[in-house]
Amino acid sequence: MERKESFAISVLLLFLLSAVPARPQGGNTITGAVKGVVSRNAEPLADMRVVFTNPNNGKQYKTKTAANGEYFSAGMALESYKVEVLGANGEVLYTNTVTVRSTGGSVTLNIDVGNPSASGGMAGGTVERPKMTKEEEKAEAARMKAYNDKLPAMNALLGQAQAAMQAQKWPDAEKALKQLLATNPETSRWEFYKALGDAQGRNGEWQDAIKTYDAGIQTAQAIISGKAPKDPGNPSPDPARAKTGISQMLIAEGNAYVKLDKPEMSAPLFQQAALDNPNPGLAYYNLCAVLFNAGKWDDAIASCDKAIAADATRAEAWFLKGTALYKISQPGSTARPGTVEALNKYLQLDPNGSHAAEAKTILQTVAQK
Repeated sequence: MERKESFAISVLLLFLLSAVPARPQGGNTITGAVKGVVSRNAEPLADMRVVFTNPNNGKQYKTKTAANGEYFSAGMALESYKVEVLGANGEVLYTNTVTVRSTGGSVTLNIDVGNPSASGGMAGGTVERPKMTKEEEKAEAARMKAYNDKLPAMNALLGQAQAAMQAQKWPDAEKALKQLLATNPETSRWEFYKALGDAQGRNGEWQDAIKTYDAGIQTAQAIISGKAPKDPGNPSPDPARAKTGISQMLIAEGNAYVKLDKPEMSAPLFQQAALDNPNPGLAYYNLCAVLFNAGKWDDAIASCDKAIAADATRAEAWFLKGTALYKISQPGSTARPGTVEALNKYLQLDPNGSHAAEAKTILQTVAQK
């Protein structure tokens, strides 16, 4: 009997609990840290001064390397800094920039002053931002004021969205996220679009979800290309996270097309999501399921093999592979090599899974041939 693979829309709660101004004023300030080792041609350097300078306000954080070359600077505001390593006479041996983020740990920056380019910096010199004109400073101040004026409302909406998502009240989550994006339409937070698309999917609004994911993908692509507009709520967007986000949204958009009975639209999205992705297992599994449902057994097997290579614990991929191998076997002939192994692997990983009975039936049929 033919089967239809089910696709679940995965809702990821927002990574950031609140938007924050670029320069927090008063209250509890979230801080971060930078650590690493200073060396010269792999030889650790002791007593090297490492100076972090905030180009926005000139504030500095200073530390020294230990005997093993290690340094650590904590309590730093979440900003981008010019980094300098100073020699015994105050000469600049190395310069670079680093962004401090609240990642639950320290940013690691290992520095080899003997090979500065390998550490992403340069010998001596400076890494300066162009100075703004008075008109530009005035415009920037007005932009920051406008953002800060909206900040309480945006934080409230974000809190409402988080609470609604956790309570699985998807209409409420959708409403809050739409208002959040309307309040700050130039945001570079692709996560907001991802969350809204997920909520719309939970509400069965697949066409709207597809449009929202497209907007989120465009926002993430702008971050990767360096063309994202300046966003006070996201002063240092992370291209690596944006790339991961694109993959997530491509998969979610592909799932939406499956729900609309348009698998021909979903397959290219799953293929794209698997490209340049450190964890492509889910994308390849979804592609395998779409091809399986279309009766493209050989292509389904190839995609399941890729899903299994990325994550051998994905039981469903083993089941689809084994079933597809069984279906392409000639009637009355011996099952294709790998059929029994794949189905047994599925039962080993998920003995009480939703396809356990079907897998056992196929195995019994194969054993009788």
